[in-house]
Amino acid sequence: MKNEFYHMVDDFLKIDNEMHTLLEQLLNAPLLSRKNLDDIPGNGLYAFYENGKPLYVGISGKNRMRERILSHGRQSSGHYSATFAFNIAKKDAASKGINIRERRNILEQKPEFADLYALAKERVARMNVRVVEINDPNYRALFEIYAALALNTMEYNSFETH
Repeated sequence: MKNEFYHMVDDFLKIDNEMHTLLEQLLNAPLLSRKNLDDIPGNGLYAFYENGKPLYVGISGKNRMRERILSHGRQSSGHYSATFAFNIAKKDAASKGINIRERRNILEQKPEFADLYALAKERVARMNVRVVEINDPNYRALFEIYAALALNTMEYNSFETH
């Protein structure tokens, strides 16, 4: 039993080292605009930056990372596709006294919220991103939480289920 415990600790330390390596790769990746996303990997983690500060991290698989990044700032995107913008709009709405405790599909239809949501999508569309390739879906999921904590993006990242 004791050997199993040490084996699990070794496995965890290996994963922790891999997460740290991925974070270094992300931090050393170039800042990209929406216009130069053609050569990014298809699978991995992306981090949105505004004025040099990371604000949000997300993951994408199925070779759709470019599309996933673009959908966050596309005016036609709904609350499932433009999650980051939706979270920005919720924060802005709450500061204006708008009730944000509605279901997401109802909230995005309210005119006072929809205006803030449209502005948030425009804001996200102007942001830069950094990306890191991660093909293993389990490592992507784990690294999303790791990166959100390390980059302090929890203002807009939430891992609460909807």
